[in-house]
Amino acid sequence: MSDARHSRRQFLQLTGSTALLAASGGLLTACGSPSPQASPQGGTRKAVFPAYVPSGVVKPDLPATADGVLAAYYTYPAKPVTAFTDKPGEGLGEVNVLTNMFNPVPPGPDANRFWQELNTRLGTTLNITMAPAVDYVSKLSTVVASGDLPDILMLSASLANRSQILTRLCADLSDLVSGDAVKNYPFLANIPRDSWLTTAYQGGVYAIPIPRAIVGTIMFARSDLIAERGLSGEPKSYDDFLALAKGLTDPAKNRWAFGSAKGVIMYVGTMLGVPNTWLEEGGRFTSEHEVEGRKEAIARTAEMVKAGLFHPDAIGAKLNLRDLFGNGTIALNSDGYAAWDILADTYKVDVGAVVSPGPARAGQANFAITAFKKTDPDRLAKLLRICDWLSAPLGTSEYMFRKFGVEGTHYTMKDGAPEPTSLGKAEVKLPLEYVADAPHVLGPRPRERVDAQRAYQERVVPGIVRNPAAALYSETAVNKGGTLIKIIDQAELDIVFGRKPVSHWDDVVKQWRSQGGDQIRRDYETALAKGD
Repeated sequence: MSDARHSRRQFLQLTGSTALLAASGGLLTACGSPSPQASPQGGTRKAVFPAYVPSGVVKPDLPATADGVLAAYYTYPAKPVTAFTDKPGEGLGEVNVLTNMFNPVPPGPDANRFWQELNTRLGTTLNITMAPAVDYVSKLSTVVASGDLPDILMLSASLANRSQILTRLCADLSDLVSGDAVKNYPFLANIPRDSWLTTAYQGGVYAIPIPRAIVGTIMFARSDLIAERGLSGEPKSYDDFLALAKGLTDPAKNRWAFGSAKGVIMYVGTMLGVPNTWLEEGGRFTSEHEVEGRKEAIARTAEMVKAGLFHPDAIGAKLNLRDLFGNGTIALNSDGYAAWDILADTYKVDVGAVVSPGPARAGQANFAITAFKKTDPDRLAKLLRICDWLSAPLGTSEYMFRKFGVEGTHYTMKDGAPEPTSLGKAEVKLPLEYVADAPHVLGPRPRERVDAQRAYQERVVPGIVRNPAAALYSETAVNKGGTLIKIIDQAELDIVFGRKPVSHWDDVVKQWRSQGGDQIRRDYETALAKGD
């Protein structure tokens, strides 16, 4: 039997059919939003994670910290450093890649000078199959079920039976990246440990992360509107937060504090000690839905709705919150950390962050993971070197090329920042950041904004609350997580908008438990126990 037929049979045995993969809720999650996480079924304590060695190739204006505060740049370094003196993929021939994309498909390699130059610099022919994000589940299921795996492929935490697929069909990277071995790939070593947690399975490391910051959702504020009304954007209690919301609400001027209930429930919950997804005590797990503070946070949010602090159309949960924030219709909005620059750059408004009196919840520290087809050790090592090249940080010539292309052709420097040419806008659209990438940084942006972002992270990251199940695998969470989230989200909306009483929450939690919540708990407790 050929390797392809064998791989296909293994995959179908693992998933039951390709339909199961498509039914698992999707491979992709929005940046900053929670999603099921994964790790070795035997517990991550048996795996040796890569050492964290911050890169010293480029000196940022403000360095990253070991606990997860992002490095910061006020400007692009004037003289980028060339980090590679060789071509990392030399001798590999063709390298096939499967990943997702959110932009329109760029011109193919025959008509794309950026893609051609990329191949030249890597010393290989990079064949990238780009599937639109909405179709990626279907594309991946078809490719893997065929048994003809690409050399490099992007996976996500919501992939059903991910641990078995990785350990049976994909390469074990442990010998190449575990512990100090990762120092051979200095820019993979530059990725903090939080981002690696979902790459370990059954005692080995089977993927590399596409990193994101440990800072997750932020309660953004229109700082200019707060100042205009003489309000305090530094609440010390729930009453202070309520006063801020009331002070920002003015229906006569078409302005309300909020447009979405979910972010408010989560924000108020942090003040009330609600855990980040799960609480672990002595090997036993308690869901955030089960603690009294979560029910109280929903009740408090319902009171704010009744007080008229929410946009009148918020009940439908279909508002374009960023547009409403940008035009001043709503003044407070929870969003992923990357939205700070998006909001400020897109709408040209003053954006700030309202720090909760309680500890902040950590976000998911990677977008997805990248796995590799089983192959000989030498080829695998070179594939990792390509990903190391793709992970070179800001301040390197490799970073400037992969983000902006060739200077003078795809971009020019204007006022110290790269400005794309028309050719750059068309060609430099390859989704390389969904194959491998450097950790995010703050900036380069105006100094005042970078300082505000850095000050926020320095305040919240040292005391940030991580999800204790973030490094544990539950197949139930993967397969039923989407359905369970819908149960919770619908119940929250029903209560806060007055369709159901607060007491309805108790029945919903029972439903959540019976339809999979209790099994997820058992999965995590078993995984944790096996790791001891």
